[in-house]
Amino acid sequence: MKKTKWILLLLILKNLFGEDTDLDIDTTKRGWHLELKRISLNFSSTSLKNQNIYKDFSNSRIRGNSQIVGQTFGEFDANYYAKRFVIFNSLLTEYGRNIISPETGPRIDNKTLDRILLSTDYTQRIWDFENMLGGFELGPYIQLSYRTEFTPQPGLNRIKILRFSSGFKIFEGNYIKNLYLSLFGEEDFTYQRPVESLGIQTGIDVKQKIQDNVNVSYHFSFRDYLINDYKPSHNPQYELELDIRMDTNLYKNLSIAPFITFYMLKGRFFKEVGTNVFIGVSISYNQIFMNASQK
Repeated sequence: MKKTKWILLLLILKNLFGEDTDLDIDTTKRGWHLELKRISLNFSSTSLKNQNIYKDFSNSRIRGNSQIVGQTFGEFDANYYAKRFVIFNSLLTEYGRNIISPETGPRIDNKTLDRILLSTDYTQRIWDFENMLGGFELGPYIQLSYRTEFTPQPGLNRIKILRFSSGFKIFEGNYIKNLYLSLFGEEDFTYQRPVESLGIQTGIDVKQKIQDNVNVSYHFSFRDYLINDYKPSHNPQYELELDIRMDTNLYKNLSIAPFITFYMLKGRFFKEVGTNVFIGVSISYNQIFMNASQK
């Protein structure tokens, strides 16, 4: 009786989404897919002298402080495709520094970015929608990730966060590369006494081809901490990130991309939100070492 109910449910879903819905996944991608998705360098420098003398002039190009801004980013994927599941493994690193040299006073050296994120993700391949939104796959997933940093902030411990999440996702689409909704549990080992959290998170990655050598990528993610036992001084309520970049291929695997990144953090016991906006241009390189679709 239970088997009959499941068959009826699958038939209803097939009729609902159309004949192009494949409920028995067997795609062309099989085996390992190894790809350096992006390694990029963003760098800018500004040198000012005697800017205080011209502070009353209506010329903004002679205001501010001399500064050097540098950022690096890298992402490597090692994914395994089977008939009924995919194991997504990724390593993401980013690091940035901002060195400010005021006309008077000591030099200021701030770390603007510092993240190492290692994750592994088991996704069950259930449905393949060929003609909806350009085509995509849908299935449940579980993910385990670990976040740390290269160097801790002065006076603070190194960030060490272990996170487990489970939910549903859309993936492998022509336009929608990743769309997920999940619950997460988190253990923060940064502090002397580990802190536990429970919440909900969602995110989407979309890629749009404008021309043969130009692609626009959109990334959005939102995480809401429903329950946690952080102290009021550093208790997060939610965080949001939005990233837009336009990659233009220059030569083979080398690209240039203007981008804008917006990040927001809201503390549970703070009225104001903290934000960070970065606008820049990056030079990036990507390479596929092993292609799962060419077996």
